[in-house]
Amino acid sequence: MDIPRFIFRVKDSAIEREAKRMVESFGIRDVEIRRDDTIKDAWFEDNERGRTIYGLEEIERYLEDLVSGRL
Repeated sequence: MDIPRFIFRVKDSAIEREAKRMVESFGIRDVEIRRDDTIKDAWFEDNERGRTIYGLEEIERYLEDLVSGRL
């Protein structure tokens, strides 16, 4: 499966661990999970650059859609 590299920014270590577990369980290698304690500042930075910040539920839904071929 050819997936472009991308980053999920998460707000705390519990979400970071769970997101990494989900990515590994789907066998996806080219996704970076990055904890960002300054998520508010990161949101503004990403918004200006046209990126999106996801919560854990959005990450899970995205990965399920990706693996199932709905994306």
